[in-house]
Amino acid sequence: MESQLKMPFVGSTTKPILLFMPILLISFLLVILSQVSVVEGDCKQYSINDKFVIGVPGKAAFKSFVNITTEKNYSGYCIAVFEAALKQLGCNISGPFKYKEFDGTYDELVQNVNNKTYSAAVGDITILADRWYLDVAFTVPFTESGLTLVVPVRPGPKAGIFLKPFTTGMWLATAAVLVYTMFIVWFLERLSKNEEFCGPLSNQLGNALWFTFSSLFLAHRERIQSNYARIVVVVWLFLALVLTQTYTANLTSMLTLSRLRPKIWSRENVGCDDYAFMKRYIKHELNFTNIIPIKDEDEYLACFKNGSISAAFLENPYAKAFVNRYCRNFTLIPTKYSFGGFGFIFQKEYSSLAANVSEAILELSQQGELKRLEKKWLTPLECSQSQTTTEDIDSLGEHSETWTDDVDNLDLLSFRGLFLFSVATSSVCFLLFLGHLLKDYIYRSPHPVADVNENNEIVSTKGTPVADCIV
Repeated sequence: MESQLKMPFVGSTTKPILLFMPILLISFLLVILSQVSVVEGDCKQYSINDKFVIGVPGKAAFKSFVNITTEKNYSGYCIAVFEAALKQLGCNISGPFKYKEFDGTYDELVQNVNNKTYSAAVGDITILADRWYLDVAFTVPFTESGLTLVVPVRPGPKAGIFLKPFTTGMWLATAAVLVYTMFIVWFLERLSKNEEFCGPLSNQLGNALWFTFSSLFLAHRERIQSNYARIVVVVWLFLALVLTQTYTANLTSMLTLSRLRPKIWSRENVGCDDYAFMKRYIKHELNFTNIIPIKDEDEYLACFKNGSISAAFLENPYAKAFVNRYCRNFTLIPTKYSFGGFGFIFQKEYSSLAANVSEAILELSQQGELKRLEKKWLTPLECSQSQTTTEDIDSLGEHSETWTDDVDNLDLLSFRGLFLFSVATSSVCFLLFLGHLLKDYIYRSPHPVADVNENNEIVSTKGTPVADCIV
């Protein structure tokens, strides 16, 4: 009876469930499809269609940032970053939007986004205060930006650079201590009956000079017998070690840093980008009057070679790319002036897209993708590291040479104590040795005995040991 009561109840509840199953299945599929469409075509929610036109600067000075071929192929670091950001959002980078070359200035390009001629602008566009207040939406910068001075490096090291580590007084003092030490070692060893220092006087002095000078570079083979001479040699070897190590380090520094030393530059012939804001900024903010506008990277190099310009004001990304390409000929001098960096521009109605592109740029930076793109587009294989000076130009009013030829030279004052210690040690040993000889002469040597020869002349039968040693 109980089972008969349950059967009608079960049947009554199964039929509504079976009726709603297709509806639930269709709803579930719609949810899945909607999520898939958002993932695969996230840009569709921003109304990006074939009318979404992106302006690209056609007069970019550096083709590694923006390059437009005659076949209207768009490439470069800025284009690569923009497409990588869209790919990060799940957008189809092959459409439906399209690039369009713009042949005006960068300020005019920003104005064309402001007046809705272009939906967006992509390129090496600097974020500035006066552009920020327009009716446009900027992304976060994908490069740093600041004012940098590009200056040719000074010529390579001269033939006499091996004399530069020490001053003239230092070289003379070293030679004087060398000769003095040579004389002391020769005197002490000669009177100690050392065979290495015997023979003709020229051979004795030659061996003494060779012994003293060769100790600067290699171990000597001559044996030292006198304890006083050993003390002199130990002090001299310590002095020689300090001199050789200091000389080597200073010469290495000169050879390394000589390529980083900029030439003297003048404010009368300074170049900058013709189509960017830099010309206006240098003229009004830095009070430069004679500014030479330059159109592209090749013209910068030509003007440097023919002397038309002595320096060029560039933004940091341009300056690093230029020096990376010509790393052996130019160096960078940073300044205290900075800007907002390179960013992309959208119309205000696409501000949500600008925000998402900004988020994608940050994700690319955290993933190291921006560094990879920078290395690919801006750093040639032969110049993996750029040359940058450590000096910062705080004032642009004076442009004299910041280095002198003898600024790194080591003078006698740096080694005065060590030289005095060596000379004093040699002198003390010399005096102690003379005192020792005098003591032997007085207390241990027999007195001369007078004798009469066959001619009835008085002669001495014995001489002094000191005289015997010196002869």
